[in-house]
Amino acid sequence: MGSKSARHAHRKKTRQKRGASGSTQAQASASQALNERLAAYKGCETFQEAAAVARSHLAVALDELLKLVAPYDPWDVLDLLQVRCTPPPSAPSRQSDPEAIAALVDLVAVLVRPRDASAQAADKRPEASGVIEKVHRLALRCLRSGADQIAFEAAAEKTDSLARIRAGAQLREVVLRNAVYPHMLSDTLRALFKDPDVAADCRAALGFTVDDAISVLEACSQLRARVWAGRVREANDAGRMLAFVRDAVRTSGKGAQFQGQLQVAGARLRDAVAAMSANPADEVSATIAELSAHTGIAPQTVGCVVDAFALEPLECGPREAALQLLSGVSPLRVKPLLRDAAGRVMLVHGALHLPAIREVFEQRLKDAGRWNAYSKHRGAYLEDAATELLTRHLPGAAVYKGFEYFVPDPKKTPAQSRPEQFTKYAEADVLLVADDIAVVVEAKAAALDPRSRAGQGMRLRRDLTRIVTDAASQAQRLRERIETDGGLRLRDNTWLDLAHVREVHTVAVSLEDLSGIVTTTAELVRAGLLSAQNLPWTVSLYDLRAISELIERPAELIVYLRRRTEAETTQKFIAIDELDLFLYFYEGQLYVEPDAQRSPKAFPAHGPTGVVAKRRDHPVDSTVITSRTERLDAWYHSQNFHGSAGAVPKPVLNADPALVSLIDEISLLNAPGWLAITASLLEGSAKAQRQWGTAAKKLCRMTSADGLDHKMMIAGTHQAHTVMLVWMTMPHPRQHGLSLSRLERYVTAKKHQLQVARAAGLLIDARTGKLVAFAFDNRLPGPDPTLDKEVADLGLQPLSAMPRTPPPPRSRRSGR
Repeated sequence: MGSKSARHAHRKKTRQKRGASGSTQAQASASQALNERLAAYKGCETFQEAAAVARSHLAVALDELLKLVAPYDPWDVLDLLQVRCTPPPSAPSRQSDPEAIAALVDLVAVLVRPRDASAQAADKRPEASGVIEKVHRLALRCLRSGADQIAFEAAAEKTDSLARIRAGAQLREVVLRNAVYPHMLSDTLRALFKDPDVAADCRAALGFTVDDAISVLEACSQLRARVWAGRVREANDAGRMLAFVRDAVRTSGKGAQFQGQLQVAGARLRDAVAAMSANPADEVSATIAELSAHTGIAPQTVGCVVDAFALEPLECGPREAALQLLSGVSPLRVKPLLRDAAGRVMLVHGALHLPAIREVFEQRLKDAGRWNAYSKHRGAYLEDAATELLTRHLPGAAVYKGFEYFVPDPKKTPAQSRPEQFTKYAEADVLLVADDIAVVVEAKAAALDPRSRAGQGMRLRRDLTRIVTDAASQAQRLRERIETDGGLRLRDNTWLDLAHVREVHTVAVSLEDLSGIVTTTAELVRAGLLSAQNLPWTVSLYDLRAISELIERPAELIVYLRRRTEAETTQKFIAIDELDLFLYFYEGQLYVEPDAQRSPKAFPAHGPTGVVAKRRDHPVDSTVITSRTERLDAWYHSQNFHGSAGAVPKPVLNADPALVSLIDEISLLNAPGWLAITASLLEGSAKAQRQWGTAAKKLCRMTSADGLDHKMMIAGTHQAHTVMLVWMTMPHPRQHGLSLSRLERYVTAKKHQLQVARAAGLLIDARTGKLVAFAFDNRLPGPDPTLDKEVADLGLQPLSAMPRTPPPPRSRRSGR
């Protein structure tokens, strides 16, 4: 490759390929499908017109679907549709395929008539297999038209600030239904209800435990899967038998001798293939006795589970039930079992029964007056689980849980300004302090009311206030005390010194999966549920677990917290799923240029903003992030499905390998400042990361040439904090003490001159290129005559001779 520009283009292309999520083709297909879908509304001039068109398309598709399924046994239709909408055993089970989502089966389940005693034998009924493809296509049209109607109606709303959030809640119920990995749901359910007192309350209130419910409902899927596995196995065996006989004919040359075997093998294969499309309902449904035999649970207990989760006959007609489901009100959400007149039961879909369990148990415990033990255990579990998931990436963190501290009472006069004057106390769930970074965690275990799921405004606002707003306010209250007072006066009047903390993040963890709601942070701000100046990272326990299991180094967590809670980020990036946002970040994205008008305030030593930066400052255009979870789904599946062949690598952060090695070296030193500085390094652009990753080698070559120490300094801005980094070589190990002293003196003086929040120096052994010492200074910027003299004594370059606008350390324009 001859030219420098060609080499640069090649490197850029290589980086882009390395950082690709592995689902580029799927994303392109999704974009194409979306464009084709929107083409149906091309002639609409307003959102109201588009909503009316969607409503009309939905009505037509529903009528066609109702007419199509009418002649067939409802359970035959449902089971064959399940087959079409269920990934094979070798594929991930999380719902990320828009053509095969469980919501389609739910929709058809409320459309088909109940299965009564008049059901004919399987061989007497018309075969439903021939219409399943059209059923799938029509159900998908219904689902998309219903979703489009919700979206267009929300976009048309001019006065309701909650409209788009309501639409997000509805769309989650209509389309997404369950974005949580099944193994995580199962683990959480068992942990929530495993306490002996809670389990005893469950037996008293429901007649069974959560383990019983999971076992019985999953047995419905397992028995069904066993039937289909038998059909597939018989088809495979018949095919192998026919191939064996044909091979024998070819090798022997005696076709007539094997004619009888050929006929038998061919007939067996034809019968097996025919069985694959035969009406399956009688075989795949189960009786109480069959479920009891499969699970080992007493028939009476199995009956109690079935009674709790079986759908009762609907009061409205099938068309009305379908329209309700398409508005976010699904009777199957907590009743995923169907039961016919003969007492046989069938699970509507194997992907949606786990979310129903917690809601049913919580409601029955409330109704039975046995709520308190569970409520207490639930809150403690959420706090403990969130703490464990975060602290595994904050090594050495101090953990403070469930404590009370004093805050100023706004009603008192004169105003209370010092901690010793405070008379009001507040509660905090979790405070984590690692290095000079604090993470405030508020855990909210409350559930969304069914009316909130359906987008009812007042109820949704109330629930979000409890889950999101209150958590943000409580976390911000603690944050203010840390930042203002430098510590906390605890309830027992002891002082928790936090004067060294320079960065505080707030995290609101919910037990409720709020996909499509909390990811639209900008809408929560517009609705008055959050303040733009107080944006916590609001995340479900399930997404926090997935992110925690992906993260490989602490700096990744801190960088994501910085990005995810910036106001500009929430305005620019729109996603339904938190994991899509995180994986977009992992690709090296999720970045917004710093506000050019605010940068001088963050970095006053550099004076006013330059012309180029001002030109770069422009209104933020929104970016819709499509699904990124394909590789993550595959990785989890390879971990959890024992039949998968070979391990699938998990997604990793797209970062420069040399810089990552340097970050790991700094982390191993565990010196003060390691966490904040490694995060700042990781925030660098692709170009900056390459430069920083090779800086030590370049300086070592210079030292090798002349025997002198050499250094490189960079400084960068951030919306919330500023940083300066210095690389310096040490010519010989005997000079370690002298070199470190010189580095520390330079870092302190230069930090003061630039008035940055943090500064760090990396001392490199020029002979090995290895990091041998780390200097750090995070003293608060401000006037200091002693340091002014130090700057003059060192003869540091005056600011007027330095570049006016340093490159933002987090710009990722290169390699994107």
